[in-house]
Amino acid sequence: MIVESNETKGDLFYEEFYKKGGWSYSYWREYWWHRKQIVKRFGLRRGMSLLDAGCGNGFHTHLFKRMGFQSVGVDRSRAGIEWAKKHYPETIYHCCDLFDMPFAHNSFDVVLARGLSHYHYNLAGRKAITATAELLRFVKPGGLFSLVIITDLSGRKPVDDVWQNTLADYRKHMSLFSDEYQVDWYKGMAICSCRKEAEPVGAQTTREISIVGD
Repeated sequence: MIVESNETKGDLFYEEFYKKGGWSYSYWREYWWHRKQIVKRFGLRRGMSLLDAGCGNGFHTHLFKRMGFQSVGVDRSRAGIEWAKKHYPETIYHCCDLFDMPFAHNSFDVVLARGLSHYHYNLAGRKAITATAELLRFVKPGGLFSLVIITDLSGRKPVDDVWQNTLADYRKHMSLFSDEYQVDWYKGMAICSCRKEAEPVGAQTTREISIVGD
């Protein structure tokens, strides 16, 4: 998860959290879940380049590397990236902000946002829309952007907590960026994707995106 300032927890919380190891995962449970729900669902292949945006302590970046992907993880938490480099030294990690990543545009076959905090709130707002637009800049034409995030689909929007967005909310968000998108839900997780549209040389996009609120 890329660390957010001025949210309910904030940078300091996550810096301390990642210093202590961050989230605890079962390797094989996560392996088979992502193998089925991401790799097979979207037809990904070994050898593809994959950017794990908001990688936290780097566990899932390393997981995809073990699956045969050329995976790279980024997170703005220094503690998270230091942990990742120490425990998964054979995997590449960068400490940077989402809007200041050190890659050329159109660099990755897949960009994965797993639990990224931008998508825990208003999917029609500026934060979520600008995040997706920015991440898509790094997807190769015809490549895939995938969002995986927890929700109970109730549509609840608590003032002081994360929103429980519906499948309709995710479909509306993904449709802003591509006509080829997919939104599913499995045991508490929204699993979404959209294909980056390949445009003719010299063409300009005519897709209009409306932003509602912040």
